[in-house]
Amino acid sequence: MERNDNTTSVLKLGRVVVVILNNALTGSEYSLPDGIDFENLYKFCEAHKVTSLVAPFLTKCDGVPSEVRLRFQKQLFRCAARYTAQERERLELTEMFTRAGIEHCFLKGSKVSRFYPEPELRFMLDMDIYINPQKFDEAQKLMLDRGYEVVSAEDDKDIALSKKPFLNIDLHKQLKYDYDKGFDYYKGAFSRMQRVEGTTATDMTNEDFYVYILSHTAHHFETAGTGIRSVVDHYCVAKGLKDLCDGKTLDDSLRATGLHKFNERIDALCEYWFGDGSADPSVEELSQYIILSGVYGTQANTYMSGVGRGEYGTSKGSYLKNRVFMPYKKMCVKYRVLKKLPFLLPFFWLVRIVSAVFGKAEYKAEIESLNSTSADEVKNHLVFLKNNGL
Repeated sequence: MERNDNTTSVLKLGRVVVVILNNALTGSEYSLPDGIDFENLYKFCEAHKVTSLVAPFLTKCDGVPSEVRLRFQKQLFRCAARYTAQERERLELTEMFTRAGIEHCFLKGSKVSRFYPEPELRFMLDMDIYINPQKFDEAQKLMLDRGYEVVSAEDDKDIALSKKPFLNIDLHKQLKYDYDKGFDYYKGAFSRMQRVEGTTATDMTNEDFYVYILSHTAHHFETAGTGIRSVVDHYCVAKGLKDLCDGKTLDDSLRATGLHKFNERIDALCEYWFGDGSADPSVEELSQYIILSGVYGTQANTYMSGVGRGEYGTSKGSYLKNRVFMPYKKMCVKYRVLKKLPFLLPFFWLVRIVSAVFGKAEYKAEIESLNSTSADEVKNHLVFLKNNGL
């Protein structure tokens, strides 16, 4: 009963936030209903990374407690300041890479924000840059010389760099993991990119960028769940870019990446949230899944999706076993030293066992989530993913 009460409360907050976002994106009129828990509303916005988008509306509303209003205002200021610093850094990095003759392409949020009515309100934790693989080591050295530090270099797809106070960069060697939808399709994306005049910067074709953002949403949706901001991203990109795409090329790209049906489902949800669409049961189910997921998804979704992909077997025991004793390739992502010293694999399995037993909160939360998920829920989740083209 407690779980159901919490779900109902979160869904109620989610619907309020969606209508506020409708106001921000389309200018529709809206008045807050009575009885809102503003403290939880703030926490919900943070969980979905839409606080800065909601803030302009909330800070003008009557009845919002002053301390909560101030927290929204602070997040609005921080997001705008972060955007200003990131945008300046983007331009300076393009100049630096151009001088060095390094072809590069800014990905994800760096371009998505341009499609928002007010780009500075779209929160972006880090900037993603795809580098011509032949120039990757040279680009990394330039970043280190610029004052960045490597904070993560765990896999073959990208490395994470950071520069205080809040500049974070992911340098990409490739656009997709080999297990992602569209991996083969995006192998050829670099050859299709178009040079920005006077620089070595490149842009994806309109069709490639549209599908790339959708595939990023699909990856999170399928593996753990994704939040409201992903839907807002899709809405803004589709509104600003779809008419610039060649219809047949876009359709072929969606089918080549296996995302044609998922695109239709997210389009229907956007029409329901921000347009004149109605909610049939499947759209309402999709809406609830996203509202309950948050930007990073949930442990329960991770478990259920993992079962569907055959990664964890069909029992909870096999799930725990496979989470601890991950195969060599995935262990290399977690523990990069294994690429050079593969004989240490049993030692790092032991590390995972000790971490699980002695205390990491993430493991405890995962086990609790596992114990509260029934076999019927797993089955229904896999049907849900299939119905959405995943």
